[in-house]
Amino acid sequence: MTEKTQNDQETSLAEVVVANQYVSQDLKNSIFIVSIVANLFIFTTWIALQVTTQYDSQLANFIFNR
Repeated sequence: MTEKTQNDQETSLAEVVVANQYVSQDLKNSIFIVSIVANLFIFTTWIALQVTTQYDSQLANFIFNR
């Protein structure tokens, strides 16, 4: 009976370790995606400001709305 309980605990520990690895990887991926989206927004805004002066005031009001 004790062997079964010890084996179950080892299996549970292994499952927890694997689950933690997946959660860690998912967290890294989600942070990476959020970072890419933020950087794309900033980059797109910068390109729009560099290409034309027609929308300078509108973009400045959108970004620095006070």
